[in-house]
Amino acid sequence: MDYSIWLSVCYTVILYSSLIAAQQLEYRYHFCTDNSTYTANSSFASNLNATLSSLYENASRSDDFGSISVGKNSDRVFALFQCRGDDSPESCRGCIKTAREEIKIRCPNYKEAIIWYDRCMLRYSNRSIFSVTEEWPKAYMWNPNDIGNAIDQNQFNSNLVGLMNQLISRAESSSNFFAMGDTNGTAFNRIYGTVQCTPDISPSECRKCLSSRVSDIPSCCSGKLGGNVLTPSCIIRFETYPFYTAPPAPPPPANSPSPPTPPRTSSNPSGERKASSRTILYISVPTSAFAVLFFSICYYCYVHKKAKKENSAMKGGNVEDEISSVQSLQFQLGTIEAATNNFAEENKIGKGGFGDVYRVRS
Repeated sequence: MDYSIWLSVCYTVILYSSLIAAQQLEYRYHFCTDNSTYTANSSFASNLNATLSSLYENASRSDDFGSISVGKNSDRVFALFQCRGDDSPESCRGCIKTAREEIKIRCPNYKEAIIWYDRCMLRYSNRSIFSVTEEWPKAYMWNPNDIGNAIDQNQFNSNLVGLMNQLISRAESSSNFFAMGDTNGTAFNRIYGTVQCTPDISPSECRKCLSSRVSDIPSCCSGKLGGNVLTPSCIIRFETYPFYTAPPAPPPPANSPSPPTPPRTSSNPSGERKASSRTILYISVPTSAFAVLFFSICYYCYVHKKAKKENSAMKGGNVEDEISSVQSLQFQLGTIEAATNNFAEENKIGKGGFGDVYRVRS
């Protein structure tokens, strides 16, 4: 195989491998509440299976949040899911699919459990968990890298708290209780963050929950370049690299209508030059096109006429040669009689379509 083809194949494999790796889910944490369990063939188990299947179907139809309950009385199952606010519908469905399968493996036979991934959260319980702010169980995750001496830790913490407070205000007033952003600093000390609440609680409860998570940062991630605080009702995360999908750039503003062109005066030579340039442009474009068309036609006529003359000259030359050849075959009668001995019988050698044929003597 050609070297360039090998290079192209290798590049494609590397590119797609990077894309697949970038889209892989990152497991964060899970928690199984051990106050109650169920048996494999019970009504609760059947209702749980139906609930988790319905959650996946809801993830295929809804935006980034869904809830459902199946069953009655003590066998009733309550469940909900939430995807990160910047996640695509396809990625959200994939995350919920993985979470519903993994939670049963990590928390077998438990009647209440929760699992977090970097892109989604899924939980179920045998009690109602809808429209209730819950800050337990709580999980801390942190970046293994320290801030170090290269960055002022006090300034870093100040910038982080400022960013989190801005994001909380934006999330509280948004429709899905999600916000993301950065500190707009240099690449060396820029901080990226996200905050999110489940949309089944009130805006004030969302703010309260997120503010409590910010107050958890010293316990969670002091001196670290990144951290993640997880609770059932709200989540915060920060890093020194972009871990979320940036929103598309806003479209450019629509052009306002141009003001009417002021009348030209002799005191505005620049305006006259602009008007003249426009006039020259408008006239020169069609004039140039016409000139090209005119010269093209003229050139075609010239070439065609020249070819016709050459063809006529060739035909005329052939006729003249033919005439010359015919004239060269005409003899005087006396010459013929002398050559054939006055058409003597001994010189007759045959008969042709136009008469007798004689042998001549030189």
